[in-house]
Amino acid sequence: MFFTPNFLPSIAYFQKIMETDIININMEDIYVKQTYRNRAQILGANKIENLIIPVNASSTVTANKDVRIENKSKWQRTQLRTIEAAYKSSAFYQFYDYLMIPLFEKDYNFLIDLQLDSLTFCLKAMQMKKTICQATPNDENDVIDIKSKVLPENHHFEPYLQNFGNEFVPNLSVIDLLFCKGPEAYRYLTNQSWSEQ
Repeated sequence: MFFTPNFLPSIAYFQKIMETDIININMEDIYVKQTYRNRAQILGANKIENLIIPVNASSTVTANKDVRIENKSKWQRTQLRTIEAAYKSSAFYQFYDYLMIPLFEKDYNFLIDLQLDSLTFCLKAMQMKKTICQATPNDENDVIDIKSKVLPENHHFEPYLQNFGNEFVPNLSVIDLLFCKGPEAYRYLTNQSWSEQ
């Protein structure tokens, strides 16, 4: 099983990770605009907030590992402030923020490095002992593209108390689950139902 590299991956991404001890990251993945490769969704006070990493990707086919981050815009400060506004008052933010903040203090040159570091942060925060391997799949059918797998008809997300809103918003970035449920995030992931269609 190979995973597309994502920034602050979704809850569904982590549910698939639960099925394996070794997380094979597809290093031959082709960068596709407007996907979870350079964005994550969190719940803000009034709406879903998209955390978007600005990148320099040509209009031609570009391998994800070759996509450069555009650091002129100071996106790190904006993203961190958005996360703080959404979660600083949540029950568990203060227990994990020190692990997350370094992601937004470093100037990354390549998107893949940020993706791998954000995955490592999430694994560490949830105390998941997994090995991340950078690999190349032999068969495209072995690659898990989470966005195409998570459809309403084949997945149910059990509601949990979120920081904002009266209505539960499913499958946000796993940091929503982490900051809202803390140590219970791992148990939440193990208790979810998933069916392949």
